[in-house]
Amino acid sequence: MTEKKGHFEQGRWVEESEPVAASADKNVIDKRFSEATKSVISSIDDVMKVTHELVTTKEGKQYIEKTIRDTQSQIQKSFDDIIGRVKDEVDKQVKNIK
Repeated sequence: MTEKKGHFEQGRWVEESEPVAASADKNVIDKRFSEATKSVISSIDDVMKVTHELVTTKEGKQYIEKTIRDTQSQIQKSFDDIIGRVKDEVDKQVKNIK
């Protein structure tokens, strides 16, 4: 036998019902989740549109080419810096050997 929550009221045992706030909280959470889902879908649509414009328009292709050239320049600079440091270190080692 299970005991139900309740209290005495005017000499009688009155069972307590589940609070209604729990279902109201669920509705609020469902609404927020639905809004967040719509926002994510909208963001994905925006990314798809931009991607399409990058690939299909002259301006988009120019943007991609410029970005690639800039990236190549940065990589070349990084390699030049690394090679310069290695060369300096080798020169130091050669001087120490002499």
